[in-house]
Amino acid sequence: MIDDKEDFYLQQLKQDLRDLKKYIEEFLFFLPIPVCSVNPMSVMVDANRMFYDVTGYKKGVEIKGETIFRIEHLFEDKKKWQKLEKRILKKELIKGEEMVIITKDEKRIPVSLSASWREDENRVLIGYFLAFIDISEIKTLQENLEKKVEERTKELQKRIEELEKFHKLTVGRELKMIELKKKIKELEKVENPKVINNNNQQ
Repeated sequence: MIDDKEDFYLQQLKQDLRDLKKYIEEFLFFLPIPVCSVNPMSVMVDANRMFYDVTGYKKGVEIKGETIFRIEHLFEDKKKWQKLEKRILKKELIKGEEMVIITKDEKRIPVSLSASWREDENRVLIGYFLAFIDISEIKTLQENLEKKVEERTKELQKRIEELEKFHKLTVGRELKMIELKKKIKELEKVENPKVINNNNQQ
């Protein structure tokens, strides 16, 4: 009787594990962003459908002569990725790091990368998760905005230069007018010395 109960519980636990595995697979399949898990040797262990759809790679496909997928192949800037991976392996949570991934057909995609380490029950690091969000549209909008700001800045600079020239001309004319007035007064004094003397006597 006891053996029957143990067997029942064992079967129930196995079923729960199968259900949990199916739930995780379905959840990953549903996620609208590319997600993958990587082991400490930088080898991709698993990924969701969106990851394969975005990158163009298929599970188990040979890449650069290797039958395993080393995650570094995905990144354009290898040095930047190596520095980032060191931070992840030191159990640092990464959020919104801008990177560029290269798809199988050589397409460059700017992404916002997030990463979190994985550990076993003894808190030993066993790898990490990566998630990517395509920011191509945001980058395009940003570049267009920067271009408009640059154009507007050039226009304003041109206007400022025009105003400065106008200011110099105006100030120059005013100074010339003051100079001319002084000369007129000096000439008047030379031409009418009697008038000036009479004024002084009075």
